Amino acid sequence: MNAPHRTTDVSELVSQALAGDATARRLIVEQLSRRVRGIALSILGNTADAEDATQSIFLELFQSLPSFKGENLMPWADRIAVRTAVRHARSRRVRSARDASVDPEELVADTASPADHQVPRAIIDYLSELPETRRVALVLRHVMGYSVEEIAELTEASPNTVKDRLHQAREQVRKTLRRELGLLPLARRKS
Repeated sequence: MNAPHRTTDVSELVSQALAGDATARRLIVEQLSRRVRGIALSILGNTADAEDATQSIFLELFQSLPSFKGENLMPWADRIAVRTAVRHARSRRVRSARDASVDPEELVADTASPADHQVPRAIIDYLSELPETRRVALVLRHVMGYSVEEIAELTEASPNTVKDRLHQAREQVRKTLRRELGLLPLARRKS
């Protein structure tokens, strides 16, 4: 039986995984799984789709492992996770367009509501209400920290389209929060 890997050298871990070492592969999954699931959930908006996408992300990640050139798996894995989750969202959209029997409630996040803070619902609930293109742009920018240009490349849209999606997403979330918190727009308060 092999001794547990105690390496922190990413290139060595990747080499071992490429050589078929199951322990090295397991360590890579352990290092990345929470982050990858978070990306998938943020982009897809519901747990079931996020779990499916997470499996696809790891399949693609291990298939792409020979192309890894670097010292940090996180940004490399992030790009794979984002691209795979976006593809998963597109295929879900195509499937639901073909299947008129899809219940719209299935596409809404099933996370529990947050406790003891001012926002009435979990953030993922607000994200799930956004159109997919806006949700993806918002998550990539404000959660993942990608630049507008990087988002444009990842989503195959122009930078101006990304900027518009970000603006519209922020505005939609802001309006929803104001409505739920009972806040009137400044112009309507002066009565």
